[in-house]
Amino acid sequence: MYNTSLSTAGVLRFLSCMSLPGPSSSGLQKAANTFGPRMERENEKDMAEKRQAIRGVLGLRGLPIDYPIHAEFDRQYNNPLRNARGQTPFAPATQTRDLVIENVTSEKQIIGFHHSSKLCQSGHAQRRIDIEVNCPGHNCCSATIPADQHVGDEMMGGRACAVTLLGGKSPLNVGYLTTDANGKASKGFNMEGAMETPTENLLDPVHLKRSLRRALTSLKLVGEMFPGRTLLQKQKEQRRFADDISYRLQAELDVCTAFCMHDIAKIEQMMTLCVDCLMDCYSGKHAQCQKLTFLCKRRRIYRFPYLPPPLKGSLSITGPYRSPTMLTGLGTSTAVHTFRYIDPETEAVNSAFSMTNPKHSATFARNGKYRDHSAIHMVNNGPGESIAMKMTAFGLGISGSSACTSTLKRIQRRHNYDKTRKQSKKYRAQRSRLRALRYRLYMTSEMLHQLALTSRTN
Repeated sequence: MYNTSLSTAGVLRFLSCMSLPGPSSSGLQKAANTFGPRMERENEKDMAEKRQAIRGVLGLRGLPIDYPIHAEFDRQYNNPLRNARGQTPFAPATQTRDLVIENVTSEKQIIGFHHSSKLCQSGHAQRRIDIEVNCPGHNCCSATIPADQHVGDEMMGGRACAVTLLGGKSPLNVGYLTTDANGKASKGFNMEGAMETPTENLLDPVHLKRSLRRALTSLKLVGEMFPGRTLLQKQKEQRRFADDISYRLQAELDVCTAFCMHDIAKIEQMMTLCVDCLMDCYSGKHAQCQKLTFLCKRRRIYRFPYLPPPLKGSLSITGPYRSPTMLTGLGTSTAVHTFRYIDPETEAVNSAFSMTNPKHSATFARNGKYRDHSAIHMVNNGPGESIAMKMTAFGLGISGSSACTSTLKRIQRRHNYDKTRKQSKKYRAQRSRLRALRYRLYMTSEMLHQLALTSRTN
């Protein structure tokens, strides 16, 4: 069950569909409670080995083994934070997962994990029969933080991860920590008792792009900047404009970084000039943008891929959209000086969490932490290898010639193939072409629909 999203009820239904007798629900739950702590110890041991391997890599590179490394930090909640507005004054999530991913090797291994939970079925059951208990702290309590504590405090989550990295036989110092735009985990790394050396916070341009897109979408519509007969049509064009300019800024930053060969001073200077002339480019005035931007050069005019044909280079930019502060999220000296991309492997961990501890469908109060440890072990080692290692650690070893071993090897080979394929430039270019094709098809069909409505009206 720790390798899938199935609960005890799901396992019994699955076995019933195959006409197989299943154990009792209480027996499955007791087995899960028994193996959960052992799963946690196995994953902690595996992450300690990963940290020791990183120290070995630093030594091979001629660096001290305590040299500060690059790492990434990400947090996930068990519930979407936007879905419980008006239902609770606290953050609606009841469980959080904090991850630290190393940026030393190409494998991007998870080397630190912290789990916070407000859920405790034992305490809830005792309070129903008028027995006063406080969570956490009582016997058999699965909660780690009180119910009135702010669950979205990334600073304390960062501090807990920093303490984990420095503990044990293979301590690691983090010199640069990449987070999203609103993350405060780096402050936790710099708290007293956390890292031995200062940790500098780097921002991820992808998250900055999303923040800019939300800010542009939420602006009040000004005049006749976006065409449309109704407010809904104008807001639709406003969202398209926000998509296009956020994509444009990220692409400009990528090309500028390669052109300047990662020279921060040059990137800062050129991106500042680029941001200042972008609005003229969207208005059809290309005199400045062809000199100062990278995607609109000489005879090659920027194509505005997210805008419909009537809006390409013909927007009348007015009001707050003209304000430079709206576009400097990816162009200011602070953002340019402190950017670093979060590797897709970091975001892929969330898919593994959704597999073992999914949102919406179920909330595992007692074993949610152990399911998260199982997901981390699976990401670090691959699904087939992870299952084989878990079975060996639990004393359930399988022979090398069995059908189960062949199946696990086949699963592992497929996983490695998919991972390599999705990281290739060919795959990413194909996805980009398909995305552009979908937008062209959508805009073409929309234009034909508008023409048909106009002809009917006339």
